[in-house]
Amino acid sequence: MALIEIARTAEEVLALRPIWETLQTPFLTSDLDFILTYVRNTRNAVRPHAVVLREGGAPVALVAGRVEDIAAPITIGPKTLVNPTIRCLTVTYGGFMGRVDETTVPRLLGAVTESVEPGEVDVIRLRMLRTGSPVHSVALERAPLLRREHFSTRMTHWRADIPGSLDEFLARRSRRRRESVRRYSRRLERAYGDEARVEIFRTRDQLDRLFADSGLVHRETYQHVLGVGFSDERVQRALTQLAMERNWFRGYVLYLKGVPAAFWHGNAYKGVFGIGATGFDPAFAEDRPGTYLLMRVIEDLAADDSVHTLDFSFGDAEYKRNFGDESWVEQDVVLVEPRARPLALNLARSATLGATRAGRRAAERTGALTTLRRRRRQLTKGAG
Repeated sequence: MALIEIARTAEEVLALRPIWETLQTPFLTSDLDFILTYVRNTRNAVRPHAVVLREGGAPVALVAGRVEDIAAPITIGPKTLVNPTIRCLTVTYGGFMGRVDETTVPRLLGAVTESVEPGEVDVIRLRMLRTGSPVHSVALERAPLLRREHFSTRMTHWRADIPGSLDEFLARRSRRRRESVRRYSRRLERAYGDEARVEIFRTRDQLDRLFADSGLVHRETYQHVLGVGFSDERVQRALTQLAMERNWFRGYVLYLKGVPAAFWHGNAYKGVFGIGATGFDPAFAEDRPGTYLLMRVIEDLAADDSVHTLDFSFGDAEYKRNFGDESWVEQDVVLVEPRARPLALNLARSATLGATRAGRRAAERTGALTTLRRRRRQLTKGAG
């Protein structure tokens, strides 16, 4: 007989540690301590949340998440019409663990839906499910049309295998790509000599300098102007400190003539190095510091037998296409609670998201979107 166990407090979640660690997958975002650290240090997080499916008394699957207040902006293009806050049960990225297949997924999704009290949340958000996966397919099939967010953004996710050396990694790329990487690497090293230096940050005593130097680079990027990317907020410091204490974290910073020029942050967790915050100072753009540093990252990871995969995370980008081995598409699935306010907000958001998507596709067909992105980068370089 199948039984469902629900954990709604930090204490109840901690009691699940033996089960959790047995079922844990190579997704840092669903790690028990990562979730608890996030909840403790994020202003809008309310509490952790977990659902365990047992069969014959034995745990066979677990769903990890949190309850939080999130913004649900209603926008048309760049203009935000209203920006209400809604309460959300978020199933974290990689939060479905254990036996997740056609037989367990319907029960798991039903248990997640029933695990919150009536009126407790406005939506249930399943983070970045791989399209076509059992969870993605069943969630879309089960949700009534009006109780599901439409036009959720689909994002490409890239990964690459880490072989035994950088040369082996590059051997899998096109000849043109290999020659380009080596040419620009030699040019940078000739230009800066001993004044081109890569430092690897891994321990708690290095945290302040890592954040200070990464922040100097980030402030010169267009991501900073847009308010995305690297953050020095409390939650990011707390998560980085946790990762350093567990020996997961590696922060790579490239210094040119003593000045930080690029950084790559990430975590090596259960064999997978997941890329976190990245950035390079556009003042050094001609030297290709971002690509140079990425090669040093791969070189370092290749020397570590415990790491076999480089995960580039969400989003499509030229460097991911250049250096990734495989990709797939992921998407949030948002299930709306059957109450007047959430349903009305969903209707409005779906309408505006649909209009925005249509406009984006039109811009892509005409080439206007590429021109706009190029101009935005040029403007933000000037703003730095």
